[in-house]
Amino acid sequence: MKIKKTIVVNIVIIWIFTILTTIVWTYENPEKIKKLKDILKYDFSIGKLFNNIKSKNVKKNFKSSKKYFTTEIDTAYDQLILNHHTVPVYSSYGGIAELEGNIIYLSGDSDLFTLKKNNYSENFEFTLINAKKINNGKKAFIKSNEKTVGKNAEKYFGIKDILIEKFDKFENKLFFVSSLKYIELKNCYVVSIFVAEVLDVISIELSNWKEIFSSQKCLSVDLTTNPRFAAASAGGRLSKLNENSILFSVGDFYADGVNGPILSQDSSNIYGKIIEININDFSSKIFSYGHRNPQGLFIDDQKNIFSTEHGPTGGDEINLVLENSNYGWPYATYGTNYKSSDAYKKTANDNRKKWPIDKSNNSHDNYVKPLFSWGNQFGISNLIVYEGDYFNNWSKNLIVTSLATKQIVRFIYDYKRKLVLYKENIKIGKRIRDIIPLKDGKIVLLTDRGKKLNEYPEIIIIDKK
Repeated sequence: MKIKKTIVVNIVIIWIFTILTTIVWTYENPEKIKKLKDILKYDFSIGKLFNNIKSKNVKKNFKSSKKYFTTEIDTAYDQLILNHHTVPVYSSYGGIAELEGNIIYLSGDSDLFTLKKNNYSENFEFTLINAKKINNGKKAFIKSNEKTVGKNAEKYFGIKDILIEKFDKFENKLFFVSSLKYIELKNCYVVSIFVAEVLDVISIELSNWKEIFSSQKCLSVDLTTNPRFAAASAGGRLSKLNENSILFSVGDFYADGVNGPILSQDSSNIYGKIIEININDFSSKIFSYGHRNPQGLFIDDQKNIFSTEHGPTGGDEINLVLENSNYGWPYATYGTNYKSSDAYKKTANDNRKKWPIDKSNNSHDNYVKPLFSWGNQFGISNLIVYEGDYFNNWSKNLIVTSLATKQIVRFIYDYKRKLVLYKENIKIGKRIRDIIPLKDGKIVLLTDRGKKLNEYPEIIIIDKK
């Protein structure tokens, strides 16, 4: 009997000692605990199993997807014909541009294609271009961080935009690419711009890619906690400013004083800013600041600079960008807090109708005010000013694209009074990532990939009856 009691006492002592040791070790090693939780959450998740199955099946699903079809939409002035062309890669983000009448598409994973008419028919076809991929370290980033941030590592890391333009001091057209870039030795990432010369516009022969700009401040996936790796707020839009410079929009990656440190009001970094970059000597300067996630950028033929910007819930904006101006974020917004936007939830916190650090009391006073701001969810992406003749009733209108509402919105803008006078919602039915005008006056959209395996991105050419 005494032996049994001794054994029980010893077991209890060992159990208590183990618990105390675990508590002490956990307290002294929070980072290791965090890493262990990430590993268990990722390696044994249904999400990983689904991603593995998905990666093996995307190519098979593309073969069975509808590669070309048309839809029609009735609008205020025209019956639009949407020509849908399914992109041959299952990729997020990327960008589109026009080159010699053909559409150039660079995927988020740096696969380069042209979309042009077949020589023997009126059908459009994608052709893969034999060009070197951008060396942005995406594979290494995913390998190092997928267990921490899950599927967002693959979804949000990559190419953000492209720009193909002619500049006076260069014999050939220049092909610019904005992208996240992984610094493997430091396990952090920056935003970068790469450029190549277009040596042959017919075969799309490019020179080697050259990195001409990168942010000095390298960001960790733990810059913000909810979400971690907030690269959906990266910005990344490129536009030609003049014969010597381009503009580059950079988001704040959710570092806004609520989810992380404030970056957009800090002049020591480029995040939450629009940056002017000299393409001759690669010098750069802050053009404007106080931005959250400026996803759209367009400079019209009168040199007006328009930007579209993601706000928090209900705070998406169209801005007229002026040099050296402060657009207020995160101290001024017409939006509210993402985490508490549903005012009807009984458990919603007290800040549900207010952005917590708004200094302007929802007035935007003391900062540049937007031309227009949405009061409900819109999910803004890019924009153009329509300067063609094909849609003759759209002349000088702003055409803004949406992700969440899956539409384009046509705005009539009064240039003299700098006022938006009218808007028309045009339902497309796809999340729209990018928009460009063609020289013939038609308009081209790039859509997002969907959640389902057969929902590849599309390039949609907008025509009319």
